[in-house]
Amino acid sequence: MRRTELFRAGPFRLALGFATALSVGMLLIFGFIYWQTSEVETRRMQRDLVQEAAVAAQTRDDILLYQLQVRIMSDYHRVTVAAWFDADGKRRYGNLDALPPDLPIDDKGHRLDIQTNDTDLPQPAILAAARRPDGGVVVLGRAMDELLALQRVVARTLIAGLLPAVALVLASGVLGGARARRRVQTVQQTIGRIMGGDLRERLPLSGNRDAVDQLSARVNQMLDRIVHLLDEIRAVGDNIAHDLRTPLSVMRAKLERGLAAEEPEELRRGAEAALADLDKAFGMITALLRIAELEDSRRQAGFTTVDLAEVASEVFDLYEPLAEAQGVALAREDKGPLFVTGDRDLLIEAVANLVDNAVKFTPEGGRVLIRSGMGGIGGEAVPVVEVSDTGPGIPVAERAAVVRRLYRLDKSRHIQGNGLGLSLVQAIAALHGFKLVIGGNDLGAVIALICGAADGEGVGNPDVWP
Repeated sequence: MRRTELFRAGPFRLALGFATALSVGMLLIFGFIYWQTSEVETRRMQRDLVQEAAVAAQTRDDILLYQLQVRIMSDYHRVTVAAWFDADGKRRYGNLDALPPDLPIDDKGHRLDIQTNDTDLPQPAILAAARRPDGGVVVLGRAMDELLALQRVVARTLIAGLLPAVALVLASGVLGGARARRRVQTVQQTIGRIMGGDLRERLPLSGNRDAVDQLSARVNQMLDRIVHLLDEIRAVGDNIAHDLRTPLSVMRAKLERGLAAEEPEELRRGAEAALADLDKAFGMITALLRIAELEDSRRQAGFTTVDLAEVASEVFDLYEPLAEAQGVALAREDKGPLFVTGDRDLLIEAVANLVDNAVKFTPEGGRVLIRSGMGGIGGEAVPVVEVSDTGPGIPVAERAAVVRRLYRLDKSRHIQGNGLGLSLVQAIAALHGFKLVIGGNDLGAVIALICGAADGEGVGNPDVWP
């Protein structure tokens, strides 16, 4: 991996940002500790020195002299300041040659740079001065060597703690960046193979359920869907070629016979028959284009409120004469208005296809029933339109297949049709977010359009009524 690619990797940049934030945070924390340590220690020294100076100012001369001597003699590190001056400012005892002119006598602690007679250079110190009853002044103080040493310890601790922490974070960023780069390279290689035509390839998952895994899982789902659609396209192409080959061959034979016939009327009949076959082929192609159009969800922008009961009523009025002509009793059960959001024309087309299939496959003397009302499979009741018949029914093993384009049951191939009716209904249901449920038995098919229940399988027991 090139170094520039590593530095551009998201985990490394994230680690770099975290290291910067950590550094700033630690600097602020240690700066606060540094300031508080210095401030607290300074106040403690001032408070102690002020109290000691106040007591010394009230002490007898001999006792004060003894205390100052002990104080100075026991100071092995030469950090103590102790001095006694008379009312004229003359030193009586102590390690200060003169009273500091900038030291206020106000019973408070002050920080000054002073030089005692046992040191070579001035040094910072905390001093407190108190006036005695005779006008003299007692000065007590302590050099700030210990406080400065504490501050240096805090500063070293800051550096010693900050540098390893930043190095650890950056090292983690380098390792994380390298790992992320390897995963990205693996994904890129896999995508390259997929683009090369291997649609069965899938993006690898690490099992960590992180963002990359979630994205890869979604891409794999998309690839599964693409493969499924491509398989459907291949199947549709094969079915189209199979279903169009027969009518085209028949048309060719009819036209050849018409051309070979001596009578013009024979040619005319052959041409008319060929035109009828062409109309059938065009109808199949139009239906396929219609399904493709319905699968475009942009049509949802024109949805309005539709009464499904009214839709069922219109379809009933449309097909009642046709059913009567075929000797089929068409009945309807209505349980009140059923308002849904959708395309009125498409919903009429869907229900009409269901009724058309039911009438077409129901033998003479049979019965077709259109029911509309509130129902559903478990849970909350939703609008349902159901079409049942007394035809041959749809075998359980083929209920999932009948919604595929150009699929026809073997026992119904003698009936005119192209196998696209239920595919069209399924496309309309999917566009509206509805569910198409196919059921029934050997005594007839039952197909229900359940509104607002798009999840789940499209086949099963359509026992939808409460």
